[in-house]
Amino acid sequence: MNRTRAVKYEVIAGQLDKGKDVISMVSCNTCVRLAKTGGAGKMRELALQLREDGFQVKDGFLITLPCWDYCLDNVTLHPTINTVVVLGCSCACANIAVRYPDVKIVPTVIDRGTVVEDLVTHKKSFRGTKR
Repeated sequence: MNRTRAVKYEVIAGQLDKGKDVISMVSCNTCVRLAKTGGAGKMRELALQLREDGFQVKDGFLITLPCWDYCLDNVTLHPTINTVVVLGCSCACANIAVRYPDVKIVPTVIDRGTVVEDLVTHKKSFRGTKR
């Protein structure tokens, strides 16, 4: 799981152009949702704030794992979209940028690192341990 922290709204809005950018939003529904920096609620909150400030937010997509290429297969950007605001880790941003090379990507989180959950509840290693 990737841990993230939110970018301040002013920084996000500062990367957008009210007159030119037509925005679609993509949020991860896994890591950033668990970190409380993304998910459906955060995407809706950010979209409303951007719209209130005069930005053209056209639509949004909630994706289980936008960092995995096949998870973007059902995302079809409207032809007028030229900017994607991403509530996802840097891997999600990179994956969306590869999929849509002519679209501006605006990240809303900063990676803090990867968290690995310990699946072993005892002191024996997996090597030589019978299951």
